[in-house]
Amino acid sequence: MTAPDLARLLETTEARSAGRCCFLLHVRPEKLPEYVEAHQHVWEEMREALTAAGWRNYSLFLRAEDGLVVGYFEADEVDAAQEAIGRADVAPRWEAAMAEYFAPGPDGAAGEKEILPQYFYLP
Repeated sequence: MTAPDLARLLETTEARSAGRCCFLLHVRPEKLPEYVEAHQHVWEEMREALTAAGWRNYSLFLRAEDGLVVGYFEADEVDAAQEAIGRADVAPRWEAAMAEYFAPGPDGAAGEKEILPQYFYLP
């Protein structure tokens, strides 16, 4: 199977969901304790904005060996929920506060989410 075949399969699989999102982030390993601590005290304003934007069951998981963060959330429409949080006044302030923790991605930007395609689902 070629890369275009795989991409087409991932785009057309019936297991895709408009209501679930899984993504990856990379935290600088030396910043992990501070990053995890910051998430023990997420601003109430940020929590409220995520809820108002439609984010539910939002979870973050960490592989401490290398700073890999796996995020997951559900929404009625993931794309709309991501757009809504992007418009929230608190979002850029939270992102700025978190920026120091993230490792640069392939494009050089720090804190960019890599969204993973869903290809299997067992309800």
